[in-house]
Amino acid sequence: MTLLALCVSAIVFELDYYRHRFVRSNADMVALLPPGNATTFFIDVTALRRAGVLGLFAESKAVEETEYREFVRQTHFDYRRDIQAIAGAADGNEILFIIRGRFDWSNLHGYALAHGGACKGSPCDLPTSKPGRWVSFLPIQSDVMGLALGKDRSAAHALSPHGHRILQDIPSPPVWVRVSRHLLQNPLSLPVPVRIFFISLQFADRVVLSLDSGAKRGAEFTLELDAECPSRASAETIKTQLELQTRILRTELAREHQQPSPADFTGLLVSGTFQVSETRVIGMWPIHNELLKALQ
Repeated sequence: MTLLALCVSAIVFELDYYRHRFVRSNADMVALLPPGNATTFFIDVTALRRAGVLGLFAESKAVEETEYREFVRQTHFDYRRDIQAIAGAADGNEILFIIRGRFDWSNLHGYALAHGGACKGSPCDLPTSKPGRWVSFLPIQSDVMGLALGKDRSAAHALSPHGHRILQDIPSPPVWVRVSRHLLQNPLSLPVPVRIFFISLQFADRVVLSLDSGAKRGAEFTLELDAECPSRASAETIKTQLELQTRILRTELAREHQQPSPADFTGLLVSGTFQVSETRVIGMWPIHNELLKALQ
């Protein structure tokens, strides 16, 4: 009887714990981001880890810098091992993250305090290496962190769970970006080749870029564009503009006696194909292993 009572108690505890969790799904993570005109994104890090992509980037010199190694040593936190998924929103001035993973909160608090930060209850903030910018973070639940990077040292407070979250359908691929109207209409911060393509999309109602397996196209991954347009006519116009920009890029490369390379963005951009489905423009770009290795 004692064993049975313990089992029942454990089940009740687990059910109660699950019922009061704020984050149970990927959609819950995205719903914690504040509403507004920001570019939102999601990365299923576990899926990328299984696909071996994180291994490519883990060898990058950038993540082996002394500052990063010291952070790992003091907090026992390493994104290559401990992060499961990331949802985020960026508006140019501030980046907000919801991160699901394994956290040693006492070590993270200690790191903040040891580097000029402060922890008032659960939220912590600390200065970055760039003057005037702060990192702030807080626990949403034991395996979920809210983190903000920007000029406001308490920006992470905006990620605290609230009672009026709006759950929405999110794309199914492991990596996706929902581009804000502001970025579509003001793409000057983007690299020139990408900026040209974004200009063609300025009149789309909604633009989502996603990354998924490219096995069917003979590539490691496929970058997909899904642009919802006001009408089929506007979708046809955007498709024509995207195809024209692709041809222009091919022509410019030929004029300079260059061949598109699968190891850089020229090979990626000139490989795009486009089609219209009702009021949507669908674009596809295969991403080959050569490009992934070149990004290390």
